[in-house]
Amino acid sequence: MANSLSASFPKYWSRRMQRKHHKTDVYRAIANYEEEGTLKIGNIVDRPYRSALGVNTLGSEGSYTRQDITDTSETLTVDTKKEVSFYVQEPDRIQSKYSQANEYADDAAVKLSNWIDGDILGEYDQASSVIGAYEMAGTGSASDGIGFTLSISNVLKVFVKADKALGLLNVKFRAMYKNKRGTEKVESSNLFGVISPNFKSTLLEYLGGKETALGDTTAVNGHIGRFMGFDLYESNNLGASYYLAMTTFATEGDTLTINGVAWRFKAAIAQAGDIDIGASTAIQIDNMVAAINNSESLAAGVEGTLYWEVTAANRFLLNGITATDGATYMTLKSEGRGHIAITETFTNDGNLFTVTKSLEHQLFGVKGATDIVIQKYPNFVTKDRSGYLGKDFVTWTMYGLLTFDEGDDMLVDVQVRSDAF
Repeated sequence: MANSLSASFPKYWSRRMQRKHHKTDVYRAIANYEEEGTLKIGNIVDRPYRSALGVNTLGSEGSYTRQDITDTSETLTVDTKKEVSFYVQEPDRIQSKYSQANEYADDAAVKLSNWIDGDILGEYDQASSVIGAYEMAGTGSASDGIGFTLSISNVLKVFVKADKALGLLNVKFRAMYKNKRGTEKVESSNLFGVISPNFKSTLLEYLGGKETALGDTTAVNGHIGRFMGFDLYESNNLGASYYLAMTTFATEGDTLTINGVAWRFKAAIAQAGDIDIGASTAIQIDNMVAAINNSESLAAGVEGTLYWEVTAANRFLLNGITATDGATYMTLKSEGRGHIAITETFTNDGNLFTVTKSLEHQLFGVKGATDIVIQKYPNFVTKDRSGYLGKDFVTWTMYGLLTFDEGDDMLVDVQVRSDAF
């Protein structure tokens, strides 16, 4: 006969809720806030740039050649509005040991800040300079979009190449930017590199595991030290890109899975995640892009013309992922996520994700390359919910960002193959 005393065992609750392991933002350290002070009202910043002048030889009798000059305008528009909202019943608020409203509101603000961070790091595709397989190993061509495999033997070369690219474009000592501390002259000490944990681990192996070789660091804004003149920031919000070749017609039942969201090609769409198979490869690509981007703006689970919209939970998994139609191929750009899982079950071997073009984009450059104006920093407001005893807690932000023409030369896109990690 066994004792049974568990009914008298007391149960205690912790004094706090468990911590959430959020990503660390780096954008505050590398973005330019120059226009934020002036754009308190309105929604557009207009910043023109001048055409380039050339040098001519003065004629023997003092004649000269006039050159046409052209001003071109670029505009930054504050038009991005994002929110994270939740509802708390009043009885739950009263009886709960913890302040769910404050805890979740804090999480919401971090999520919105992470979104801004991913948006800025997604500006890698505006960089004038690219470091891929061609630049690192001389293979392929400068415009083929093929990444390189990062290793202990070539990680130093990344920094040398990035420094050279910025030097050749005359941006290391001339740009001005404004951070939260005021306007500063950008010198070589204002170079930055935003790298993933994957990249960092390879760098540490190269350094013999001695993290102290990166110097003292305060760990603010993801700062992990300095190397080869670059302030280094570690981030899980870097951009990623993928290339899906479509050389032949997809067949009935072929599937495509992006970040856990499965799509299926069907002649007659019948369920969430189905894509109309279409009459040609080009149309199939059109339909894929429409489905991934939800270009028909369908509600969750609703049948459309080109696809059947996925569930709300699956659409959430596709946030920050954008598809682009290349006629014979499709590209995916993922912001704020780093590497995502992608698979396919195409019957035809010519339809596949190209491994050499599945890339994690490390971002190097000069601080202040990308301008940002945040008119409404993330914080929450409470709203009474009609017909309910409780409140909605709405955390939202409003901002705009742009890498102006002057900033393109201040960025370097380092294209590392994802399969290397």
